Amino acid sequence: MKIERVIIWGHELHDHTHSYIHNAFFIGFKKLNYETHWLQDNIENRTKVDINNSLIISHGLKTNYLPISHTSIYILHNTELKIINSDNEKIPKKYYCETEKGIPEENIVTLQVYTNDCLGRDKPHSILPYHYYMDPPDKTLYMPWATDLLPEQIDENINNLESIIKKTDVNKLNINFVGMITDKWGKVREYCNKNNINFRNSGGTFNISHESNKTIEENVKLIQESIVAPAIQTDWQVENGYIPCRIFKNISYGKMGVTNNPIVNKLFNDKLIYNENIETLLEKSIDYEKNTNLPEKIEKIKELMIEVRDKHTYINRCNYILEYIGKYYNINE
Repeated sequence: MKIERVIIWGHELHDHTHSYIHNAFFIGFKKLNYETHWLQDNIENRTKVDINNSLIISHGLKTNYLPISHTSIYILHNTELKIINSDNEKIPKKYYCETEKGIPEENIVTLQVYTNDCLGRDKPHSILPYHYYMDPPDKTLYMPWATDLLPEQIDENINNLESIIKKTDVNKLNINFVGMITDKWGKVREYCNKNNINFRNSGGTFNISHESNKTIEENVKLIQESIVAPAIQTDWQVENGYIPCRIFKNISYGKMGVTNNPIVNKLFNDKLIYNENIETLLEKSIDYEKNTNLPEKIEKIKELMIEVRDKHTYINRCNYILEYIGKYYNINE
């Protein structure tokens, strides 16, 4: 088997939270010098590129027209499948194309984001923290998502860290948040309203044409200008040990890590600002920004940024996938 190209199948940037995962995979595999395509889930795109000998990555919400090949490996996230023929070949449960051919079961790898439920039943990766996998026949990969910056972009932020830190005006309090407001983020907004902090929310509409959508570069700028950049999580996410990409992004952009999740704090060896209470967390993080001297800030944030650069970019995540399929498939370069 040979991987001649990578195909990211489905989603358009800003149409769903998973579109940002697809965008990051697209950037990561291109950086690794793979011929990489990101195609929307429609019938026209099924024949737009040669799908044979490909690594195809998709998400269950966008597999209605997923192209079928016996020579490609499929990395499928949250995708319900059904058996279509006597060879036990599979297609997505909700599929709009007529076909007698499906994906061979041995060509399917399930991709799941890390949560606590994989502990104790799957094998840990020997190098990367919170990465687990299952051997055939189950073939499942578990991993956290990551920052959307490349390692060299993080290095650039490290080199400019002093000026990034100075962008934050402690006398003009803004908290910038790009994403959808959950109940916990509602508490952040309430705290801001009570304490004369300007809470500015954009994005999270899942409308590709909405004026509040932000590019990666715009998001970086907004986060760098925020007094603090917390990665606030819902109760379910905290209880289940979900690690959000936001913590990796915010740190890689040059901000101190702020979390209400003990697992996230543990991932960074208890070096983040952590408290389960949102109000207390915000008070602690704002106090840190106001009262910590510049050299100490640079030292602490730089250490966290190096950790993200070395372990939590999509170069790491793409290589993890490639390493896994290289272990179980006879891949010819």
